[in-house]
Order: sequence, then structure tokens, then C-alpha cells
Amino acid sequence: MARKLIKRQAGYIAGSVVTKEELAPRKKNVQKVKRKMAPKKNTARKPVHKGGAVSREERARILREREMGHVLQQERLQGKTSANFALVASVALFMLIMGGLCFHYIQLQTEVNTRIHRIEQKKKQIEVLKQKNDALQNAINASLDPEKIYTMATEELGMVYPGENQVIEYKKQESEYVRQYENIPKH
Repeated sequence: MARKLIKRQAGYIAGSVVTKEELAPRKKNVQKVKRKMAPKKNTARKPVHKGGAVSREERARILREREMGHVLQQERLQGKTSANFALVASVALFMLIMGGLCFHYIQLQTEVNTRIHRIEQKKKQIEVLKQKNDALQNAINASLDPEKIYTMATEELGMVYPGENQVIEYKKQESEYVRQYENIPKH
């Protein structure tokens, strides 16, 4: 079984690419297609020993590069956390403002509903008072019956209509007002 060592790219958590060596079966009658990869920073050729193994120095260099990449990644994440903190703070402030606006809206809505309820109560009171006024007006109109007034005046109070000589009409020259303490002129 002839197996060939190939390099495969695997995704890393923070988005950087790590190469991993694996054994893969040889494929028959398959043409190799060369992929163009973006040039890396260190494009120097790496020394490889006879069996395809990597030397200790190369492994140490790779580990240092990974550690440096990890340190840089941590620094980027710290920068993002400060930006994330600002974002979280601004979202919290926005939520607080929106909560205050909602509370104020509910308070206004409650006040409007209370006033509408009071207006309805006042309308009912006005309707009851109008009915009482109508009943009193009908009672007043009924008490102003001329026949009833005549009967009450003549029978209960002893009043009579004036005779022919009891009513005297006169004209006054000075003013239209009549004062009770003046003497009435004789004809």
C-alpha cells in the first residue's frame, strides 16, 4: 500500500488556517490541479528531512509563529471587547431610554383612560340633573295654571276682582317711573 503524505487545510477557531499532515490514499488516473494560494509572509522554503518529517528547529519555529499568532489574536480580541463593551453600554442605554418612554406612554394612557371615565361619570350626572330640571319645570308649569291661581286667590286668600270705579288711569309728564310715596293726582 503506497500512501502519500499530503497537507490538508483545516479551519481554526479565530479564522486563521492551520495545515495538518495526514495520510491519504493515492488516487489513480486523476490529474493534479494546482491551486493558487495567497502568498504567506514567510515564503522561504522549509528544510525537510528524508522521510518527509520536519526538523526540531522547524517545529520550534512553527510553534513560536503559532504563539505569536495567538498573542496577536488575543490583542485583537481585547480591542474587540472594549468595542463590545461600548456596544453593550450603548444598547443598554437605548433599552433604558426605551423603557422610560414605554413607562411614560403607559402613564399617559392611564391618565387618559381615567379622564375619559370621569367625563362619562359627569355626563351621567348631567343627564340626571337635566331630568330633575325637566321634572321641576313641569311642576312649575303645572302650578301656573290660571284656573288654579284664581281658585286659590278667591277662595283661600279672599281676593276679588276690582270694580269699575276702583281702577284709575293717569298720565304723568315727568318720567316713566312710578314712585309709591307720591300722591296720585285727582281728575
